[in-house]
Amino acid sequence: MSRRITYIIILILALAFTLYEELYLRKYLFAHHSYFLAGSLPNFLAAVIMSLAYVAVKNPLQNNSIISGITGLVSGLILYEFVQLMMPHMVFDVNDILASILGGLFSYILIYFINQSIPQPVN
Repeated sequence: MSRRITYIIILILALAFTLYEELYLRKYLFAHHSYFLAGSLPNFLAAVIMSLAYVAVKNPLQNNSIISGITGLVSGLILYEFVQLMMPHMVFDVNDILASILGGLFSYILIYFINQSIPQPVN
């Protein structure tokens, strides 16, 4: 199985989990006082989903390209969190920034292990 197919499969699983999280899990977590997890899990998942989509579409071969891409995506999520300070009915949350950073770090580690496990085909 190629790296790209592996990224796409994990991306689909992450999207399915996000759907479950939004429809059921988040309500359960809020009801059981897990506010940090319930409030910040969407940011973590956003970083993971966008990172997996990036590598599935761009298929960067070099480690520095992967790091640059994920850093850019996480920076965008952090910037959006600060923009919420100026938007009515939106809430700035430092925990969301932390969750975005952790999601980017988790994504990089996951992608690194996939790249180490599945050799790149020689053309």
